[in-house]
Amino acid sequence: MRGDILAIIGGTLFGISNTLQEVTVRDSTLTEYLGCMTFFASIISILQVIILERDEVMTFFRQSASDTCSISEGPILFFAFAIGGMVNYTGIGAFLQISDAAFLNLSLLTGDAWAVAFSVLGEGIVPPASFYIALAITVCGVLIYETAPSPVVVIQKDSVAGEIQLTETVVENSGREKNGLESHALA
Repeated sequence: MRGDILAIIGGTLFGISNTLQEVTVRDSTLTEYLGCMTFFASIISILQVIILERDEVMTFFRQSASDTCSISEGPILFFAFAIGGMVNYTGIGAFLQISDAAFLNLSLLTGDAWAVAFSVLGEGIVPPASFYIALAITVCGVLIYETAPSPVVVIQKDSVAGEIQLTETVVENSGREKNGLESHALA
């Protein structure tokens, strides 16, 4: 029961995080988003390691080569994880510039299908029927979400005329785009 509650809390916080990332990416540049996110995430992660995981990190780097990996492989794995996180958040920021957080989360839910494909084809482990039902529901959610037009609002500032133009781009199912412009003079 405790694990279920923690999973629900984690999923909720992940959704809130992605929604706030979408707002940040839309209101500023990708570089500013990545800089601020990296700065604050580094502070939070360092404090978390110092308070909660200091012993586990020290044990990982002090283990002999026979326990896990060689002494030189530990830092390589650590930096590979850091680079993977950087690529992940850069990709999320770029994705959120062209789409929205709801579609990102729905798409991430379908990622389990690749893990199951490996389990079935590579390992010979077949998941229970309830997994396939849940996957079908998730895929249906993505398809239903994509049947409606998704407005993406882009704010453009014309520095010469002193106006801000709000461009709402609606991508229809046929792939054509409709643009509506609304201009407001700056005071």
